[in-house]
Amino acid sequence: MNAETDLFVQAFWVKCRDVIRPELDETVDALRSAGHEANISTQEFSPDQKDLPAGSPELVLTIHPAGSASTSPNRRELRYRGDVPSREIEVTATGCKTARSDLSLVTDASVKNDIALCFGSLLK
Repeated sequence: MNAETDLFVQAFWVKCRDVIRPELDETVDALRSAGHEANISTQEFSPDQKDLPAGSPELVLTIHPAGSASTSPNRRELRYRGDVPSREIEVTATGCKTARSDLSLVTDASVKNDIALCFGSLLK
């Protein structure tokens, strides 16, 4: 792995730890309190697949709305993926438009906005 890639991957995980994960943890608590199943998972960077989405570092919030099976098509996801080739973060969510930006633009407010736009109806 070259130094530029290494720095980007490190910066992605720092942003996840300091900004994204705390907001997702609060969301998981709120969703579970409302009777939904919610989990957070990670995927490490794979240098062998650095140019493929499957090799990108990710932080994923998965939600199974109350009353639906865990394999149900009602499962929803909010995914923060570090796009190594472009050095951007990609935010995708079930039923929402994909957004791409520089890591520096990801803030507490932007993560809260992502959550509200995509899962606000489950949090009420």
